[in-house]
Amino acid sequence: MADVDILGSYLDPLNQDIGSGKLINVRPVLRQAAEQKPGKARLLGTPGLTVVCAPTGAACVVLCHALNSVWSGHADGSIFYDVHTATPKSAGKVQVNPVAPIIRMAEDRTALAIAANFDTSGKGGNGAGYTATQSAGVVNANFADSDNIEFDPWSVCELDNMTVWAGASNVFANQSSKMYNSIPLAPANVPANNFDTKEARADPVLDVMTTGRYFWPFGSRSIEQFYDSGSGSDFPFVPFTNSLIEVGLAVRLSLASLHGRLIWIGTDKRIWLGSGQSGQPVSPAWINLLLQQLSVADFASLTGYAYSQGGDDFYTLTLPGKWSIEGALSTNFWSYRKSPGRPDHAGRCAVEHDSGVTYVGLDTGQICYVDLTSASEPAGLIERTMITPWIGNQETYETINRVDITSGMGPGAGTFQLDWSKDGLQTFKGVRQITFPEVGARRAIARGLGSERRRQLRFQYSGNAAPFYFDEIFVDKAAGT
Repeated sequence: MADVDILGSYLDPLNQDIGSGKLINVRPVLRQAAEQKPGKARLLGTPGLTVVCAPTGAACVVLCHALNSVWSGHADGSIFYDVHTATPKSAGKVQVNPVAPIIRMAEDRTALAIAANFDTSGKGGNGAGYTATQSAGVVNANFADSDNIEFDPWSVCELDNMTVWAGASNVFANQSSKMYNSIPLAPANVPANNFDTKEARADPVLDVMTTGRYFWPFGSRSIEQFYDSGSGSDFPFVPFTNSLIEVGLAVRLSLASLHGRLIWIGTDKRIWLGSGQSGQPVSPAWINLLLQQLSVADFASLTGYAYSQGGDDFYTLTLPGKWSIEGALSTNFWSYRKSPGRPDHAGRCAVEHDSGVTYVGLDTGQICYVDLTSASEPAGLIERTMITPWIGNQETYETINRVDITSGMGPGAGTFQLDWSKDGLQTFKGVRQITFPEVGARRAIARGLGSERRRQLRFQYSGNAAPFYFDEIFVDKAAGT
C-alpha cells in the first residue's frame, strides 16, 4: 500500500472531533509547492520563552508598549515600566478587583492611560481611570469624583491622539453605554460633553479596543465600530453604518489584538476574529464544543493573548490549571500548549515591541520574550508530543510494516520516544527510544509493528535542541490478519 502522510493528516481539524490526532507544543506548518517535498506539512515546535525580568511574583495580566517602553500590569495592581530590560522600574499601583483583576492600558504620546476594575471613589461602581509616566508614576484621574462627568471607566483605548474611556457602571445614571474621549494628548482631561453612546443596541459597553484607524466598543450583546469623523466639537467618533455584529463579548480576558486584528470569545461561545468593520467566527467545531461544555465559572476564567512569529499570527486561549490551545490565524489550525510541569500554559498576555520582538507576561509575574531558538520556559524544558490520527479502521486488521521520518535536526538533537495505543490513549505499548536520522535523510525508525484494527502512534521529544521540527513522517501499512 502507499505511504500514509502522517503530517498532512493533521491539516484536517475534523480529525480532532473523533479524538484522533493531537499535537502538544507542536504545530503544523503548510508546505509550499516550491519546496517540492512529498509531505504536505512539517511539524514545528512552539517557541520557548526566555526570561527578561521578574518585576513581581503577582501574575502579569497586561502588557503595553507606550512612551518608548514596555509596561506591565499585575494581579496585585502593581505597574512597572522598562520590563523589556533586565531592570524594570515601579510606577506605583492601581486598585483592582482581587477576585478577578483586570487592567487595560492604552498608549498616548504624553502618558500611559490605565483603567482597572475597582471603584476607588467608594460609590460601588465598576472601575477607575489612571495615567502614568516614568517621572510622575501612576496618578488617579478621579473621574468618579468629578462634578462634571462622574463616571467610573474600566476600559480604555486610544485613537488619533485622543483617549476613549468606557465600561462605566450605572452607579451614575445611564453611564454604562457611554464612551468619553479626552482632548488630544491629555488622557485625564475629559470635558463633560465629550461623550457618545453605543447606539445600535442598548447593551452596556464592556470593553473598547483599537484596530487600525477604528475602535470597537464591545457590548454584552453586540459590537460596533467607530471612526474619527474629523468633525464635531465634542465626541468626534461616529459608528459605521450597518457595521453591527450581533454577538457580544463573553469573556473580557479573552480579548486580544495584533496587527490590526482582534480576537475574542463571543456570547455564542465561539472564537471570533475581527478587523476593519467586520468579524466572523473562526473556531472549528471541536473547540466550540469544548467551550460549550465549560461551567459558568470556568468559562468566565478563560484568558487569551496573541503574538506573531515566522510570518504568522497566533492566538493562545487558556483555561487556567486545565488546558491551553493555540491557533494559527492563517491556516486556522489549533493545537495544545503546555508549560513545563503543568497542564496549561503560563502565558497570559503579550505585546510586540521594536524590531518585532514579542514579550509575554506569565502568571508567575515573569516577563519573557518569544524565542524559537529556545526549548525552555522558565519552569524548564518544553515537552513536545505528537499523537497521530487513527491508523486503520474498526472493520479490518492492518499491519504497520514501517515508520519513516526525516528531520533537519540530525543525531546531535538526541533521542525521542515512540510508542502506540489502540484504546484511545488510555494505555501505550511498544516503547522505544529513537535517535534522529542524519539531516535530510529518510530513515525507517520502526518495522513490523504487528496487526491491529486501528491504533495511534505517539512521538515525544523533551530534548534541548531548538528549533524543533519533523520534516516528514510516513507510515507504510498493509492488510493484516
